[in-house]
Amino acid sequence: MPTTTPAALPRPDSTLLPALADVSAPARPALVTSSGETLTHAALRERVGDLAARLPDVADGRRLVHLPLRPDLGGVLAYLATLEAGHVALVTADDDRTSQILDRYQPDVRATGDPDEPFTVTSPDPAHLLHPDLALLLSTSGSTGSPKLVRLSHENLTSNALAIAQALGLTAADRAVTSLPLHYTFGLSVLHSHLAVGASVVLQEASVLDEAFWRTVDGLQVTTLAAVPHTVELMESTGVLERPHPSLRLLTQAGGRLHPDRVVRTAALGREHGWGLSVMYGQTEATARICVLDPSLAADHPDAVGRPVPGTSLEIDTTVPEASDGAGEVVVRGPGVMMGYAEHADDLALGPLLTELRTGDLGRVGPDGLLRLVGRRSGFVKVMGLRIALAPVEAALESAGLSACVGGDDDGLTVAVAPEPGGDDTATAVRAREVVAAASGLGPAAVSVAVGELPRLQSGKVDRRGCAALVRETCVGCPVAPNGSASPSAVQVAHAVGEVLGRDAVDLDRSFVQQGGDSLSHVQASVRLEGLVGPLPRGWHHRPLRELAELDRSRADASPANPAPAGGRRGWRTVETSVLLRAIAVVIICGSHADLFRVLGGAHTLLAVAGFNAARFGLSADTPRGRWRATARTLVGVAVPTMAVVLFGMVTHDRYGWGNLALSNWLFGDVTYGFRNELWFVDALVACTLVLTAALSVPAVSRLWRRDPWLVAAGVAVLALVPRFVVLALGEGVLRGIMPTTLWLFAVGAAAAHADTRRRRLLTLAVAVVGGATFFPDDPVRNATVLAGVALLTLVPEVRVPARWVPVIGLLAAASLYVYLVQFQILDVVPTALGATAVAIAAGCLLWRLADRPVRRLQDLLVPPTR
Repeated sequence: MPTTTPAALPRPDSTLLPALADVSAPARPALVTSSGETLTHAALRERVGDLAARLPDVADGRRLVHLPLRPDLGGVLAYLATLEAGHVALVTADDDRTSQILDRYQPDVRATGDPDEPFTVTSPDPAHLLHPDLALLLSTSGSTGSPKLVRLSHENLTSNALAIAQALGLTAADRAVTSLPLHYTFGLSVLHSHLAVGASVVLQEASVLDEAFWRTVDGLQVTTLAAVPHTVELMESTGVLERPHPSLRLLTQAGGRLHPDRVVRTAALGREHGWGLSVMYGQTEATARICVLDPSLAADHPDAVGRPVPGTSLEIDTTVPEASDGAGEVVVRGPGVMMGYAEHADDLALGPLLTELRTGDLGRVGPDGLLRLVGRRSGFVKVMGLRIALAPVEAALESAGLSACVGGDDDGLTVAVAPEPGGDDTATAVRAREVVAAASGLGPAAVSVAVGELPRLQSGKVDRRGCAALVRETCVGCPVAPNGSASPSAVQVAHAVGEVLGRDAVDLDRSFVQQGGDSLSHVQASVRLEGLVGPLPRGWHHRPLRELAELDRSRADASPANPAPAGGRRGWRTVETSVLLRAIAVVIICGSHADLFRVLGGAHTLLAVAGFNAARFGLSADTPRGRWRATARTLVGVAVPTMAVVLFGMVTHDRYGWGNLALSNWLFGDVTYGFRNELWFVDALVACTLVLTAALSVPAVSRLWRRDPWLVAAGVAVLALVPRFVVLALGEGVLRGIMPTTLWLFAVGAAAAHADTRRRRLLTLAVAVVGGATFFPDDPVRNATVLAGVALLTLVPEVRVPARWVPVIGLLAAASLYVYLVQFQILDVVPTALGATAVAIAAGCLLWRLADRPVRRLQDLLVPPTR
C-alpha cells in the first residue's frame, strides 16, 4: 500500500523547558549521579545542545521520539535534548509493556541509551503530523501500557513546573532524588520543577527499602523526597523516617490517598526530625500537580490535599449523579490542563481541545479553602442493584489496620488484602469480610476476599486489575453463591426504586427524593415499597432507603412468632391516601365525562393532591435553587405528555390551540365560554406550581418555609382566598378552573402535607371549608366531594385495602395524568358510556406504560436530580 509523508507543521516558537533556560548560577549542580558525577546547569545546557544537534533537523519535519526513560544521565539528557530540538517526546517505561503504545504510535526516532549512538532514526521522513504545541506524550494516570496517551504542550510543562516550584518554595539550594519512575508524571514533575529554578536532581534507581538509597539521600544532601502512599507505607514499616536525615527539609506525597492517621504520624515524624510533609493532588491530565497542602497544615488537616497551585483554579460540580453532601466532581482550569487525549496517531495533529479538566474525582472545598477528596466518580460499583461507593469501604478497611483494594461486579464485592505481619491469612480474610459487609451494607455472603501481596504498578499505585485477578485465583473462604446477600430487603428496596426511577444503580444512603423521585414517580415507589416492607413511615421519601430496608427486619424481630408477609396483613395492604385519591379521582373524572355516572369534583380534588405532593417532593428542597430544579423536573414530566397529546389534537382535528400547547390556555383562550378549555386542570396545575415555587423564592418566605412549612402553606392558602372570591364575584364561565381561583386549593393540599398536629389539621380543613363550601354555588354535592377528598388527605395518611386491589390502584394513580389527557380523544369515538370509560382508562394506562421511562430519562437529561 502506498504511503504518504505528512507535510511538516511549523516549528513552535519556543521548545525550551525552563530547565534549559538561563539560571542565576549556571555553575550550580543540575544533575548528580549516585556515583557522584555532577553536571552543572551550564554543562547541562551544553550537553543537551550537543545531543539535540544529533537529532534530525526540525526544519525537515518534527519527529516523534520514543524515550524509554530511565533515571540515569543518558536517559535524562536524551529526553531534554528531544524537547530542546523541538521534537515530541513519547516517554514510556523501559519494559515490554509498551508494545501496544509503540504499535499504535510508531516512532520516527528511538533513544538507545548508548552514549555513542544515543538515537536511532527509524524513518527517513516524518511519519506523523504533529501539532506545533505538542511537546510530550505520557500514559494516563495509573497506566503504563495503555495506547491512550495524554498530550501535553510546552506551556503545560513550563507553567506547571514553575507552579509546583512556587507552591513548594523550591530554590536553587534544593536537591531532589529520583525516588519515583521518570515515566510517571509525578516523578517527571520532580525533574522539571527542580531544574526550572536552578536546583538539582540526584539520578539513582535504588528503592526506598535499600540502604543504598538512604546513603545517597544523606551523602548527597537531598532536601526533597517525593513519595506515593505505598512508598510512605514502606518507609514507615522499615522505620527509616524515624532516623535523622539532616539535609531533608520536605517530603512530598501524591499519587493516591494517604490515610489521615498516617498523615498525622508522618507529619509528627517530620516535626521531630526537622522536615515537613506536603500532601499533594494531581493528575497526568493536569500535567502533574493540581493542589498542594502547606506542611504547616498537615497535622491539623490530614484529610485535605491543599489549595490549587498558582495559576490553577478549580470548582466543584455538584450536579453530577454521584454528588452528595456538598461534594461533587473536581473541575480544574489553568495552563496545566492537557491539550487532550490521543487514542490514535492521527490525534497527534490536534490542537488543544480542553479549557477545563473534569477529573472524575469527587471532592469538596471547605470554608478554609482546602480541597478534600471523597472518592472517584468511577469508584462505584453496582452489586445486585445497589450502588456501592468503594472509597468509604477501603477507608473502613484502612481504619481497621488492613491494606486492601476493593472492586466489585454484579455478584458482589472483591477484596484483595495484604497479609498482616505474623497474622493468620484466614483470620485476616474473615475480619476483612466483616468490615466490608458492615461498611457496604451488603451481607458477608456478597463479599469475596483474597489475602496476598497487593499487585502494584511501577508508579507504586495499586494495580486494581491485578487485585481483581488475585481475588479470582486465590479467594479465601469465598461464598458458594455470592449473590445470596444477607440483606435481601436492601436488595429488594434498591431494585424496586431503581425500576421506578429507571436507574441502573441505587444508593441506599440516599433518599427517594435525592435520587430523582418526585410526585409523578412516588405512586409506583410507594406501592412497591409498601408491598416489600409494610406501611411506610411519614416522610419516608426523605429517609435514606437503607432505613426502609430495615423496616421489615425490625418488624419481624419485634414479632418473630408471626411471620406475616411484608405489608402484613393476611390479604390486606396499606396504600397512601394520596395514591388512592388519584386512582379514584381519575376514574370518576373519566366516567363522568363519558356520562357513565355523574360524580363531579374529581379534578379539583386532584389539585389538592397535587399541592400535597408538591410540598412533599419538589418544594421540600432546602434552597430556592433546589426547589426550582425539582419543580422544573416535575413540570417536564407534566408538559411532555401534555404537549404530545395537544400536538396530536391540533394536527388531526383542530381540537387544541397554541394556548393549550403553552399550557396556559387560561391566559390566552376564552375563559368565559371555555373554548378549548378541556385541559384546564393541567393549566391550573402548572400555574399553581410556578406561583407557589416563586413565592417560596422570596428570601424571608424561604427562611420561614424551612422553619415552618405549614405556616407558609396555610398563609398562602388564606391569601389565595382573596382572588378566589373576587374573580368569581366578577364573572362566570369556566373561571373555577383557572389559577387565580384554584390556588387556594393547591395551597391547602400543601398545608395538609405539613399539618403535623391535630390543631393544624383542623385549621387546614377550616380554610378548605371557607374556600370550598360555596365554590360551586349550584352544586353542593360537588363541593362536598372536593371537601371529602381534602379531609381524607389531611386526616388519614394511609388506607387499608384488599391486597388484590393494590396493583390496580397503583396503576390508575400512576397513569392518572395520561388517562386525563387521552380521555377526550376517545370519548367522542366510542359509542357506549361504559365502553368509552374502559377504553379511555386502558389507553391512558398503556400510554403511561410506554412513555414513563422515556419521559423520566428526558427529565434526567434536561434537569438532573437535585443533590
